[in-house]
Amino acid sequence: MDLSEYSHLWVVFALLSAFFHASRLAVTKRLSIGFTVQALTFYINIASLAVTFPLIIRYHHFPLENPEYLTSVLVGGVVSGVGGWSLNHAIKVSEISLVGPLMTLTPGFVVLIEWLITGDLPGGFGLLGISLLMSGGYLLSMRDGDGFSSLPLQRMFRGPGGLYAMAAAASFAAATTLGRIGIQLSDPLSFAVMVGMVNPIVLFVMFSVQNHSFYRELITDDMRREIRPLLLLGLLFALMRIADQIALSLTLASYAMAVKRTAGVFSVVLGRVFFNEQHLPAKLVGSAIMLVGVFLLTVQP
Repeated sequence: MDLSEYSHLWVVFALLSAFFHASRLAVTKRLSIGFTVQALTFYINIASLAVTFPLIIRYHHFPLENPEYLTSVLVGGVVSGVGGWSLNHAIKVSEISLVGPLMTLTPGFVVLIEWLITGDLPGGFGLLGISLLMSGGYLLSMRDGDGFSSLPLQRMFRGPGGLYAMAAAASFAAATTLGRIGIQLSDPLSFAVMVGMVNPIVLFVMFSVQNHSFYRELITDDMRREIRPLLLLGLLFALMRIADQIALSLTLASYAMAVKRTAGVFSVVLGRVFFNEQHLPAKLVGSAIMLVGVFLLTVQP
């Protein structure tokens, strides 16, 4: 599946990924009321796999004999599963308009991981971008009456959802780096489905270790009543994952991830429209500044 002729469309797929990501955050927030975080995370991955698996019946490429591919699939499946659980937990206990923009930090983690692997460090634009990310995060978490105090920083790092959102950002950064390796060895759709098969297994084992009766949470009356929203959530997650993998196959991981983090702006708007979340002006300004910072991280000098 050679998509190189569509390389000029990478930004379109990255923006689609951002939109689907923000939309699934809103649906997740709505469903988090009636489900445990563990059960909802498992449902998302199963529903996503059900949507995407038929797409590879006609064409697929799984180079399982390649150790590098196996490593990217298995480790990528584990860290993306952990990231999904962390993100859903953050959404359950916090506002999506705070969680979404915090995920804008993911490209910063990508830069750090690339430095650890290749030894490359950001130049002047990169340092400026990091400063803007921190400033935007400060504004993002400001509320009426805070003034220029340390309260926003305390909420960001000590709040109920902030640390989980940052853990999710770091996990997704690692998964993105590994994903680009796997995509180069196979193709975007095949790799998305392969990781989609690994995720539910990893999550089931992880949650069963935490709670030996986890399996009892999976078949409930709430699940039967909410089957349609769950399938919608799985569809949004699948579309996000497919668009994400296609974008990664067409450009650098840092570029694709930077554009995808425009989901933070979508999340702020959706949080206001559907959940009446407050402090919108500060969050919009903070989101915009963070996005400028992310852009600078990916600009070539």
